[in-house]
Amino acid sequence: MGAAARALLDATGYGTSPASLLAGPTLLGAPVKVFELPERDIPMYAAEGGLHLAVTGSLTVDEASVSVPVALGLDVGPHELALFTSDPAVRTEGDLQGARVATPLPNLVRRHLATSAIAARRVIPLDPTEHAVALGIADAVAAVVDPRVEPTGALRAMRRLARVRVGHLVVVEGRTPRDDVTRLVKAQVLARLRAAGTASGTALLQYDCPTSLVEETTGLVDSTRPPEVTTLTSSWSTVRLLVERERTEGVVELLLDLGCREVITFVPRDHRTGRGDGTPGGRGAGSLPAPRALPPETGVPSGRFG
Repeated sequence: MGAAARALLDATGYGTSPASLLAGPTLLGAPVKVFELPERDIPMYAAEGGLHLAVTGSLTVDEASVSVPVALGLDVGPHELALFTSDPAVRTEGDLQGARVATPLPNLVRRHLATSAIAARRVIPLDPTEHAVALGIADAVAAVVDPRVEPTGALRAMRRLARVRVGHLVVVEGRTPRDDVTRLVKAQVLARLRAAGTASGTALLQYDCPTSLVEETTGLVDSTRPPEVTTLTSSWSTVRLLVERERTEGVVELLLDLGCREVITFVPRDHRTGRGDGTPGGRGAGSLPAPRALPPETGVPSGRFG
């Protein structure tokens, strides 16, 4: 799951850093600390308030002995916990009666075996597990694998017995932000993760507009998720919504015609988009045109992100 989580963070414009600190893209006004932690420890860090958000596998959350809220369930990082063996005496899952099973997710395996009325002699917490049978430590292993590809390493030579549970990447919440800037940054990080972790045919669109135009602008698209609206001032709001990727350019044109500002798309990497000028990836932040439906003095105050 570590590789899938890193790929997701890279797609949003973030990434893990050995120094545990990575300045966020210019959309954010505050730096974002990005830590790489052992996956099994993430639920505990989240439960104890050691982080604001974490990307991990849903099986890790299900395995944990603590309860943590899941902010987002994503459509990426599919994985499954499956039983394997190379022991000739174990031909089916039912042959695990009285057997030893090694796994990094012992709680899930115990529940599965109990549901299947299989009384294993012992479920051994072990990570990695793939050599446990060859070393005589266990009669079978339950390992996390990618169901889309063939198993690698020692698992390739083992027989698959059964699937225990399927999972995917999720975003869990930890500490609640105490200030407005951190709350806004957290919301933006979640928006990027949602955009990068949903179906490839969609893009996340974010823009600032007069509050009186929120209903009209959100009605331009038929989104699979409700729009997120954040109040900036008494008369301006920030809107985030999903749009079909092939419609993105046309919707951006309509938003600019209506007087929206700071129109940004994440597909899945973020880039500023202004009027079409043939520049790959859109224009830079400083080259966005002034809104044409409102005079410049009615714009959003600068520096609102810190």
